[in-house]
Amino acid sequence: MNKTNRKGSPRSGFSGNHQRSWLWGHHAVTETLATGVWPVVEILANPKASDRFSKLLLSKQADGIPVQIVDSARIEQLTRSKEHQGLAARLGPFPYQPLESITSQILATRLDRTNKDAGQEKSNVPLIVVCDRLQDAFNFGAILRCCDGANVTGVIVGDHSQAEVTPHVVRASSGAVNHLPIVQVPDLVATSLLLKQQGMQLVAADANAQANIWTSTLTEPIVVIIGSEAMGVHPDLLAICDHKLGIPMQGKVTSLNAAVATGILLYEIRRQQFSPC
Repeated sequence: MNKTNRKGSPRSGFSGNHQRSWLWGHHAVTETLATGVWPVVEILANPKASDRFSKLLLSKQADGIPVQIVDSARIEQLTRSKEHQGLAARLGPFPYQPLESITSQILATRLDRTNKDAGQEKSNVPLIVVCDRLQDAFNFGAILRCCDGANVTGVIVGDHSQAEVTPHVVRASSGAVNHLPIVQVPDLVATSLLLKQQGMQLVAADANAQANIWTSTLTEPIVVIIGSEAMGVHPDLLAICDHKLGIPMQGKVTSLNAAVATGILLYEIRRQQFSPC
């Protein structure tokens, strides 16, 4: 591994986009390197981290990824964070998956369930999350963490007015982006209609809905549509939904943030889907 001695003076030419491409911290970096989902441009480590993760770093260097040993000040300069733990990786663009990666799973699951007895395991019931114009990276990451926890089939996002998958989202998701099929599409309405044609029920999280998750049957394959906190679900998406559901609030506050609401909704759906008939 190459050693450099770069101390401190700020380098001009590092744009905000460049800074946002850096992922840092032991857990986030090592998991991203180990899964190999996201292309890595280069890796920086201080001597202590280099010794601790030498086997992983050497394997990535053997794969052609440049690895440099630098001091902590250099890593802090690039990441603009003191929480780097001596390890950082510069990432390329996030590799969104094609829509077929999700629709093929729906088809395979449908065939599998058709061939099984009704009393068998139901843990393979499709569950998809559509994120509509979520613009806060940390909220988006928290939603992805909930999706991984509920073992969703995949996550679909729009290609505009939507937070991109960035290193900040990786950290907020606790690395869940490395384990979820995430698809980016130009038209959420058309995509949702396609999923509906494939037998999925469209369920919108709507704080103003009359129906709620406690009184609704949510055992079929479901697409959950989550809107932004500022705007909610787009009216065009609401118009095609089979159900609009709220979460019963017991206190004085009348709503939950998008990530908390997503977690509650996903786990209620999974509870019902996995419950014996």
